[in-house]
Amino acid sequence: MIPARPPRATTRHRDGLIHAYVVDSGAFGTLEPAAVFRPQAGDEVVGSAVRPDLERVVYTTRNRVVCLTRAGDLVWASAFERHSDVRYGHQPAGALSLDGRTVWVYRPDAMAGRGSADQWVVYDAESGVVLARRELETVGHGAWHQVHPVDGSIYLDIGEGQDDEEEWFRHHLVDLRTGTLAGELVVEATDPYAPELLGDGSWLTNGPAGHPVRAARPNGALRVRP
Repeated sequence: MIPARPPRATTRHRDGLIHAYVVDSGAFGTLEPAAVFRPQAGDEVVGSAVRPDLERVVYTTRNRVVCLTRAGDLVWASAFERHSDVRYGHQPAGALSLDGRTVWVYRPDAMAGRGSADQWVVYDAESGVVLARRELETVGHGAWHQVHPVDGSIYLDIGEGQDDEEEWFRHHLVDLRTGTLAGELVVEATDPYAPELLGDGSWLTNGPAGHPVRAARPNGALRVRP
């Protein structure tokens, strides 16, 4: 028997705080925060991930990764060497493994002026000890981690921009049995980076007050481009 997966948790950054939300299977519309974490003084958070039990949060700044308890106590912190004074163009990103035992962090070191290549680093979630480190053949600005909901494998999607290139965004449905496109999924959002696809036919976008809003395709409707 496959054990039931814990509810998915997501975060948003607002007013200097990290707001954590639980995405229950039947919850739609505007979500309310289930927990709020206060970063350490002086930290400007650029990415975060929270455990499903909401007892710990891991966040990244441009120069370090930090793990806090729900009460705000420091569990561990790890600085990115060397310190970067580059203000824009690089946003380290982190994610927790499915079992919560490891923290995976993408470091856009090239854009931060730390070297010629980016790094992907795995930390022990309890101690902050580095378990693995991989130098990547990329020069990215940021990245998204995708955690497989069944086998726990982790995938990294790195964003490498090019000045003056036109951006375009589309979301497509894919038949998992064949890999063929099944049509275009139209998501209404003011920010092309905002939609967070949940893998069950629903998605999150940002509401006017900064809280995530969950929606789904009505009656399975699609908009298919000819």
